[in-house]
Amino acid sequence: MNLKVALLTRQGEENTAMDQVVKCIRAIEENYNHLFTIQTFTPEFRNNLTLLDQATINSCKNSDAILSAFPVSKNAYHISKEGIKTNMLDIFDCYASVLPTLPFPKQVNLGEYASDKNVDIVVFSALKAGKYDAIEMATKSGVDTFHSNIQSVNQLFHLAFKTAKNRKQKLHIAIPEGPYKKSIWAKSVAEIAPSYPMVKTFMCDISVIIQTVLKSPENLDCIFTDRAHGKILNSLNNNLFGLDKLLPNGHMGIGVNLFEPLEEINSSLKNRSNPIPLIYSLALLLSRFGLQEEAGAIQMAVNSAGERAMFTCSDTLPNGINCDQLGDYLAAAIIDSEDIGVLNDENIDLGKSTII
Repeated sequence: MNLKVALLTRQGEENTAMDQVVKCIRAIEENYNHLFTIQTFTPEFRNNLTLLDQATINSCKNSDAILSAFPVSKNAYHISKEGIKTNMLDIFDCYASVLPTLPFPKQVNLGEYASDKNVDIVVFSALKAGKYDAIEMATKSGVDTFHSNIQSVNQLFHLAFKTAKNRKQKLHIAIPEGPYKKSIWAKSVAEIAPSYPMVKTFMCDISVIIQTVLKSPENLDCIFTDRAHGKILNSLNNNLFGLDKLLPNGHMGIGVNLFEPLEEINSSLKNRSNPIPLIYSLALLLSRFGLQEEAGAIQMAVNSAGERAMFTCSDTLPNGINCDQLGDYLAAAIIDSEDIGVLNDENIDLGKSTII
């Protein structure tokens, strides 16, 4: 497969973590006979905002995917000649966000968040499910004034069902607020579910899903929510499991997909910064394009490094390990993914699920 990938890096900073991503990309090329065309862009950083000019945006749109060294969805904008500031999720017409909470080996040392459970959950959040009329209009009409974006909802439902099919074959759907929105989602599920007969679906209140996350997260697999419920669930997962400094975040757009670390990578640490969230962003990217074996090779390499205590859930690498060393290890492990070492049953379980 040939893929064009745009890399976004920080202005005026060393991008050691992104260098490790490039090593892993080259390892995937070597081991799986793919070709990645990489272009690197460094947006302007001004007044605590990351600003992408129109030329950079056009180049990104002409790529298959964007991989950012920082959470571009949170603090990156385009400012038009008229002074209008637009978020990147709107610029790239993203209709959904995908946030996996991935399992890691016990040696990663989760501290106060340590658990015997291997949490492996993917949350799909509909960004463009539709919109409501202004409150005063809804009050005057006395009816549910939600206007659904059925195409975007159906696209995301298909992605969620397809992902669930390739994982544990369970999909929990958080019932949205509003009777019309609820009926639209129920209709979409009724139409799409027969194409995925192996997937068990559960439409339930968000409170039921929250309780399951709290008490028995191992019973969850894929979760479909609207934007508001997605933020609640993702925040809960981060607070419960303490993995926010290791996880990727993906945004599906029309024509281009955006991948980023969930939290800011501390580039001031330079060669001590933890590159795992960026490496996993690459795995999420590969998985999105159907390259499950390649994404799995990255997962196995990361788990192998975790078993050797080469990184933790901190943004700083352990003493005696630097970013380049970890990147070299991961790239070598990807190339040797068929015999990465002696794998026990726990390792196999950690790496066997697809991300998306």
